[in-house]
Amino acid sequence: MHLTVRLGEPFWRLVQAKEVSVELPPGATVGDLLARLARQYPALREALEGDELPPTVFLGEQIADSGAALAEGARPTLVWAMAGG
Repeated sequence: MHLTVRLGEPFWRLVQAKEVSVELPPGATVGDLLARLARQYPALREALEGDELPPTVFLGEQIADSGAALAEGARPTLVWAMAGG
């Protein structure tokens, strides 16, 4: 299935694109997506697989965990978890 992934800060700066396209097999999950992004875009590997907090992935307006299923044409958004007040 074809997905367009929107990249928030700092991810888009690592690949110089605010959106990237990936192909995944039917039944893929958010965890599969993150693994594919790390393989397809080596500049993202450390940010996605490092010891820091994992990125927050949104599917629509909902936060999706790594086991969430993806559907054809989905537009997941990756953002860095932030705290503040």
